[in-house]
Amino acid sequence: MSPLISRGKRSCGWFLPPILVALLLPAMAAAVAPPPTALERLDETIEDRIDANNIPGFAVAVVAGERTVHVRGFGEADGSGRKVTPRTPFVIGSSAKTITALAVMQLVDAGKVRLDAPVRRYVPEFQVEEERAAERITVRQLLQQTTGLPETAGGPLLRSLGGGTPLEAIGELRDTELAGDPGEEFGYSNGNFVLAGLVVERASGEPFGRYVERHIFAPLGMERSFGSIEPARRVGLAVGHRYWFGFAREHGATFRPELRAAGYLISTAEDLGRYLALYLNDGVVNGRRLISSRGLHAMLSPARKAHLGPWSGDPPSSYAMGWFAGGPWREQALLHPGNTPDSSSMLVVLPRRGWAVATLMNAGNELDIPGNPAAMDRASRNAVDALLGEPVGGTSLKTFYVFFDLIVLLLVALAGYALYRDARALRRREPSRHRVMALLGVAARAAAGVLVLAAPPLLGVGWSGAFLWTPDLAIVALALGSLLVATALVRLAWLWRVRGAPPAELRAPPTAAEPSPMR
Repeated sequence: MSPLISRGKRSCGWFLPPILVALLLPAMAAAVAPPPTALERLDETIEDRIDANNIPGFAVAVVAGERTVHVRGFGEADGSGRKVTPRTPFVIGSSAKTITALAVMQLVDAGKVRLDAPVRRYVPEFQVEEERAAERITVRQLLQQTTGLPETAGGPLLRSLGGGTPLEAIGELRDTELAGDPGEEFGYSNGNFVLAGLVVERASGEPFGRYVERHIFAPLGMERSFGSIEPARRVGLAVGHRYWFGFAREHGATFRPELRAAGYLISTAEDLGRYLALYLNDGVVNGRRLISSRGLHAMLSPARKAHLGPWSGDPPSSYAMGWFAGGPWREQALLHPGNTPDSSSMLVVLPRRGWAVATLMNAGNELDIPGNPAAMDRASRNAVDALLGEPVGGTSLKTFYVFFDLIVLLLVALAGYALYRDARALRRREPSRHRVMALLGVAARAAAGVLVLAAPPLLGVGWSGAFLWTPDLAIVALALGSLLVATALVRLAWLWRVRGAPPAELRAPPTAAEPSPMR
């Protein structure tokens, strides 16, 4: 078993396996920068992935020891043609969870937070369906994603459209049934880190965004990193993009202030290089310590087996505090991907080599359907593949959408033709030969249509969330569901109109006095 992976074992206090400590404390004097050929291969791979996936803009930083040895922007930051540079800010998605975990651990160092204290000590408003379960959930479990909160916990505010406050967001958890006992199983939920952000606010006495800017961004010299969107816009925030049937279209930049701690901080490739150096230098950057050595070790100690997603090939991995441990590469890594509806990122630390990589994109597309290549996360993975000299592969988003668009056209055409055919039958008033089968067909179409239309709410996303995260799939589902329901209603109306007429083969032939209707 890899020293970075601890399956089924609970992280205990400040304990960390000695082998893992050695891996996470590389001698910085010995950190050798990647060779120029590796950096050239990295850039070529990024350019290839940009083309294969229609990615508008991309930025990357490579860190070796204390130094950012390579930082570059690719493509465009917005529709005006403005180029992405190392100083272009992006919304970083769930990569922000690493920063939230660091903020909590700073407060642990300061004696203001205890990892094994109940969350309700700091956020007494926190409730779930079972009162005693809420009382048992600890701060450590928030950071390790082992609270038992399901992935969709919080409903529309956490998973789709918001605009409220963190306190309003966690208010939605009051009716949530836990998926497991606290501390037992990994379960990735944004709700955990919204709560962690509130712990930071209550323990520090500062709003979460301001705390991060003052105690993490400023000391690290991250001058173009922000906890709010307006200052980022003033210095050239990259415009986000969503994919509509394979074409990247501008979508502003989604920013959810109530979800800052879970995924809505803003940074640049240049700044994230400074941030990642912290993890390669035992919590010290530019001679200043931001977190104690033992606090950093506890933060990076794996807790439970976790799942990275289809882009990774699902290798053995676990979750520490705000970081996955493991990864799809031949050597073990600390990493965290980040996705919003219109931006993507990934932070990767390679302890054995003393390297780290940050990637940023102003596009988002992670359709959770069979065949989707999870292109944004895979593009980040491929950048690291190239740096390490490992094989670069994976289906492109362009290829995926060729099949997606063809299948969509076929399904919509078939559903539309069925509606057209039944509408013509309604005008002719031609009775059915098999009325029972016709009724069953009505029921089947109605059930299929209702199921398609009810899918987003049943999955905990809601229609607002579906249109935000996957607009093309949402349009397809709405069109198909509506066509199926409309076809069922038309066919039902037809059956009602011909309910008393005998089938054609039972009707008496016309008499001499009654001319045939076919003449």
